[in-house]
This record gives sequence, C-alpha cells and structure tokens, in this order.
Amino acid sequence: MPHYLNSFKARHGEIAENDRLDKKLIELSALFEISQTLNSSLNLKSILDTILLVPMGRMMISRGMVLFEEERYEYNIASAKGLPLSIIGKKIHINNPPQHPVLLQSYKNDDEWARILREYKIELLIPLISNKDFRGLFGLGPKLTKEEFVQDEIEFLSSLANIAVQALENARNYEELNRVNRELDKKIQELNTLFEIGKELNRIFDKEEILKQVSYSLMGQLLVNRFFVMLREEDQLQIIFKKGSVFAEDKLESFMRQCAALEGLSAPVKIEEDDARYGFCHEAGIRVIVPLVMQDKNEGYIFIGPKMNQQDFTQSEMDFLATFGNMTIISLENARLFQETLEKKRLEEELNMARGIQEKLLPAAMPEIPGYDIHGLNLPSKQVGGDYFDIIVTGDEECIFTIADVSGKGMPASLLMSNLQAALHTLATEQYSLSQITGKLNHLIHKNTSIDRYITFFILKLHLPSGSYEFVNAGHNPPYHFRPDGSYTTLYDGGIILGMMPDVTYETGRGRLDAHEGIMMFTDGVTEAMDPNYNEFEEKRLIRFLRENFKDNHSEEINRRLIDQLTRFTEGHLTQSDDITILTLKRER
Repeated sequence: MPHYLNSFKARHGEIAENDRLDKKLIELSALFEISQTLNSSLNLKSILDTILLVPMGRMMISRGMVLFEEERYEYNIASAKGLPLSIIGKKIHINNPPQHPVLLQSYKNDDEWARILREYKIELLIPLISNKDFRGLFGLGPKLTKEEFVQDEIEFLSSLANIAVQALENARNYEELNRVNRELDKKIQELNTLFEIGKELNRIFDKEEILKQVSYSLMGQLLVNRFFVMLREEDQLQIIFKKGSVFAEDKLESFMRQCAALEGLSAPVKIEEDDARYGFCHEAGIRVIVPLVMQDKNEGYIFIGPKMNQQDFTQSEMDFLATFGNMTIISLENARLFQETLEKKRLEEELNMARGIQEKLLPAAMPEIPGYDIHGLNLPSKQVGGDYFDIIVTGDEECIFTIADVSGKGMPASLLMSNLQAALHTLATEQYSLSQITGKLNHLIHKNTSIDRYITFFILKLHLPSGSYEFVNAGHNPPYHFRPDGSYTTLYDGGIILGMMPDVTYETGRGRLDAHEGIMMFTDGVTEAMDPNYNEFEEKRLIRFLRENFKDNHSEEINRRLIDQLTRFTEGHLTQSDDITILTLKRER
C-alpha cells in the first residue's frame, strides 16, 4: 500500500477518535452541569422535570415518566411528560423490576407491567437504584426522528440515572421531612386545641354547658353540623344532645335498639356504606361513631354526620376524636359527681336542720311528778325520721303522754311532726276529749298533706291521784300496761292512722295503773330492729325483756337496758334504718 494511503488512514482514525473523545467530553460536561443542577435543589418536582426534560430535549423524545417503588413491587408513577396528567399516581405492579436498561420492544418476557408501559408507548426503561434501597424506574418514549436508541445514548441515560438517584433520594427525604414537620405542626395545633378545649371543659360542671362546648368544638374543628350525643342514664341509652336532623324521629326507637351492637367499641370508627356491622348507622346519616368509654365500659356515644365540605375524615381527625371523646365523658362524669356532691351537701344541711327541729320538739327534761317515775328517749337514725314523744302536764291532777311516728324522712317528716306538736299543744289546753283531739288532728293532717304522708299516733291521759287513764291508739304500735307479776295488757283501742281519710271517729280505751305497774310506749324502730341475718326483734322478745326487767328497775334503767339489748341484737347497727323512741312511766305508789 502506498505510504500516503497509510498516512491518510492513520490521519482519519485519529480524527474519528478525537471526535469520539470530544463527544464524550461534551457528555461528561453535560452530566456535570446536570449533576450540579440536580444537587442544587431539594424540590422533587424540579428534579423530576430535569430528569425527563433534559434527555427528551437532547434526544428529541416525545414522552417520558419516572416511577418510584412505594411498597415492595408496587411502583407509583411520580411524574410524566407528554402523557395524560391523569396517570400520575397510578400504581403498576412490577414483580421483576429490571436491574439494567431494557428496550421494551425487544423484551421477551410476557409481563403485565411491560404491556402497560408499551401501551403508554415507553420504549426504554432505565433502573434507578441507590445503595440505600431506593428503587425507581426511568422510562422514555420513542424519538421524534424514528431513530433507535444507540449504546452511547443508553450509557448517557444510565449515567444520568446514577447521578439523579442521590438527588431524588435527598429530595424525597426532604419532602418526607417536610411532611413529617407538617404533621407535627398539625399535631401540635391539635394538642393546643385539645388543651384549650380541656381547660374549658374542666371548668364547667353543668351537663348542658359541657354539651354546648362539645357542639362548638365539633363544628369548629371538624366542620360538622349534624351530630348527637347518647349517654347511659339509669342503665338505658338516652339522647342527651342533638344538633341538626340526623335521622327521622319515627326511626329513633329502632335505632336505639340496634345500638346494642356497638357495645365493646373502644375507638372511633368511620362508617363505610358497605359495612354490614354498622349499616344501620350509615342509613341514619352517620359517618363516624365516637365511643364514650369510662373504666372499660361504654357509657355512651357521639354520632357524627358528614362534613359540610363533604370531605372524608382523616386519620388525624380520628385521633383527635378519640382524645376528644375521652375528655367529653370525663367532663360529663365530673359534672355528675359534682352535682351529686352538691345534692349530698344539700341533703346533709336539710338533715341537720330537720334534726335540730326534731330535737327542739322533744322534751328537754322529764317532768317531776310525785308518785310517778317517767323516762323517755329518742335515738335518731342516720336519716332523720319523724319519731316524736311528748309529756304535757295539763294541771295538778292530769298529764298527757303521747308518742307518734311520722311517715318519711328528713325535712318533710320534721315539718309534719312540728305541725302535729303545735296542734296537739293547742288542743290539749282546751276541753276536748282524747277522741275529739285525735279526730281534729286527723282532719288537720289529711287536709294539709298528700296521701303518702301520715302519722301513727298514741295519746294517753293519766289522772295522777287515782292512776286511772284513758287512751286513743291511731294505728300506732300498741303500748303495754305491765304488772309486777309479768302479766300485761295491750292498748289497742282507737282507730286508723292520722291523715288517711277525713271525718274518722276514734274509740277511747280505759285502764288503771296501780302501784308498781307501768306503761311502755315505743315506735316500730324497737320491734323492727334487725340482726345481721335480717331477723326482727319483734314483740315476743320485747315481752320477754319486760318480764325480766320491769319489776325491779326504774323507768330510765328499763329504757337503757332495752337499748343495750337491741344494740347486742343488731350487733351495733341499732339505728341504721329507723329511729328508736321509748317512753316509759311507772306508778311508784
């Protein structure tokens, strides 16, 4: 071969090599500039645009997309150019993602994902793989020039992919950090809101005001205007607050019956249309159920309708409702306990006042009557009742003894006893027989009280010089006229209890106390005192006691011994359920 031809070939090869090196240098320069651009930004959209637009412009490509692996083998289309925007966010299952660039036209495997990408007219697929398990795919469509991708272009795109991976990973981490920060800011805002709501609820002890605050919070925080609160009261679910029309009133009863299916619900739940468990709630227009749980027991529910903007309830809002529900039931329970405390305090004040009235109505001291030994006592129960006894000296030769038991407890019983005492003292000074006095008392009680108020009453008038007496028993426990030999007479004569009906005529009984004989009057707290097994003391034990103690003891000693025996019988719970009142008199000579 001539020398000049060899020289020409060498010269031509040298030029070709120089052109190839120049091209490589240009590509490296371009990759360096792209790397600077990618690494200077943490904006994911900007980086994705750069990854797609640079090769599309450089190689005149009509379309492209980037896919990210969100879950194992589940790839999400994160960005697209030259394709419908509606495909962004679409998921594609790729169970064997390529590890190297792939030309889909020559891809032999019959995979569903390859078919989908071909439908989008994607021809070249390049993997995006980092050392930190970030995985993605970079796909490009055909060139506008109809030319095929050559090896140098594929190498360039692979280098671009390698450069882009770190930038993508940084941008995704930055975006995730921003998302976490936004969530954190939102959580802080929710906590501040809950803190303010909690402060407001904790200072309210009125149920109606608490429910108003609940209403304002739900409307302001969640943009809902249809909800109702159901609470368990006396072991029955009752609607205690309602905002907006959630369901037709004629369906309320059926709805409340079906709420039994909610028992055991411990956290707020969203109601889906096809949810068979809570379908009855969805039909009623309810979208969220918030259980109100106290000590692992469902005490009620907040039923919430749809948002006014028709948006779905987010997980953050469901978390908010869980805490809000706990705060609501605690506030309602605190309000209930507070009202119970106020009621208890009011009752205690009433009982103290009633006890004061009762104490003032009873004799402050026993009268000194020559020839007679008299003693009366009253032991009030924990709840002030209406036991009453009195001794009215009407002259040098006569004395009236009376004992009564007013129905009911507390202030009403004490006031009725006060009326009885005032009327009796007035009538005792007039020239009325015991039958007339009892009849007038009956008329007064019947006229001024309801049918559930009545009085058992016993009155005895004693002629002091002779020991003769007369008495009327209006439904009271019959007193005993006791004698030293152990025999006794029961004083029954009279009529019905006071206050049951008007215009009642009462019979008068008569008797005579001889020396060393006596009469014991008592209320039903004596005979109905119970031991721990709920056995009553009864009249038979009282008769036995009197036979053993009446003859040789003074009236006060008899009464004290009876109290001691009752205390032993009830094992220290003598006045747990009723007052104990005893009035005993003995003729000494």
